[in-house]
Amino acid sequence: MIYSGAPHEMKTRMTHVVTICLDQTATNVWKDSGSEWESISARIVKSRLQCTPIHITVIAVYSPINSTTKEMTNESDKFYSDLQDTINNVSTKDMLIIMGDLNVRVGQKQQQIAKKQCRTIHSGRRK
Repeated sequence: MIYSGAPHEMKTRMTHVVTICLDQTATNVWKDSGSEWESISARIVKSRLQCTPIHITVIAVYSPINSTTKEMTNESDKFYSDLQDTINNVSTKDMLIIMGDLNVRVGQKQQQIAKKQCRTIHSGRRK
């Protein structure tokens, strides 16, 4: 198991942890190829398996929920910026797998929030 987040002693309900679980075969490949992994943040972890004929990079994420405050918007922006930087640093020759909890919200209220945010962003104002 490869994870990123706060140590067990510091975990609270507000702590974020993201994990990549590998079966025994994948664990052996990962160990044999140098055990390459990187904790980008408490919400993003990256691992690379050197396989034949193609290497595999796995990015596991735990996305922030839809932002309703300035602080949440800043956290969300930082998350997506970090994720984009991580993706940009993956070799174009690798198979890229992005997985995790993207905190997608579905429903009428969420559509109204999204429309309001889109109008705010496009008008050049952010609340």
